[in-house]
Amino acid sequence: MKEQLLKFENVTYRYEDESEPALQSVSFGVEKGEFVVILGHNGSGKSTVAKLSNSIYLPTEGKVFVNGMDTSDENNEINCRKTVGVVFQNPDNQIVASIVEEDVAFGPENLCVEQKELRKRVDEALQSVGMYDYRMHETHKLSGGQKQRVAIAGILAMRPQCIVLDEPTAMLDPKGRREVMRAVRKLNEEEGITVLFITHFMEEAVFADRVMVMDDGKVILDGTPSKVFAQTQLLKKVGLDVPEVARLAAALRENGTDLGDVLTEDAFVQAFSRKMEG
Repeated sequence: MKEQLLKFENVTYRYEDESEPALQSVSFGVEKGEFVVILGHNGSGKSTVAKLSNSIYLPTEGKVFVNGMDTSDENNEINCRKTVGVVFQNPDNQIVASIVEEDVAFGPENLCVEQKELRKRVDEALQSVGMYDYRMHETHKLSGGQKQRVAIAGILAMRPQCIVLDEPTAMLDPKGRREVMRAVRKLNEEEGITVLFITHFMEEAVFADRVMVMDDGKVILDGTPSKVFAQTQLLKKVGLDVPEVARLAAALRENGTDLGDVLTEDAFVQAFSRKMEG
């Protein structure tokens, strides 16, 4: 078993103005290098998990550990936030400078990174998300997808081991969502950055190592995408669906054509072609 970078132990969180807890005795771990997606409808507790992951919130009960550091210990706050970076839904809330490269430099500058290293980090972060050619562009002229990739680059420049993305594609059009997903998958696959990706788009979960489903402040499913999306009735019960490709494959299976566990369009086409050729 790999080392756990992020660990929740029986975590409960209550907002001051709410009678019911937003999270109820939640326990899970995220291993180094893992790509985990959290699914759930609004109010299920997903965003609370994001804010608890790097000391923005502290548990009402239980413990959150970042690389073994207890987030409730104020002496660990800075190191926890260096280890886990959070990207939120609206990139406009995270962009603070008028020029792209200046915005990406903002975080590491506040960490007192020296100038030569700062230049290197900014360039590498922008290259990682495919925005290097836009480094001198004005941030307010970028598209939604481009802004979100700049926000991710700003976190990357701080060199976290893990990125938590809280519904980063919710405000984007399909093209913007694809841009962000492509950038995040590249960071995970090529650079080994641990990813906790929170979304309500089913299609964004199919590439994950693991999918967790939340409802009413609890984790109700946790497993590989194929195992989770096989729980069609339970997903529908909590207001979620399965990806369209998986739904089509299930319909074909019911009619005698079993393509196996296919969750992406490419996998479906390949499996269907093999079946027709056979």
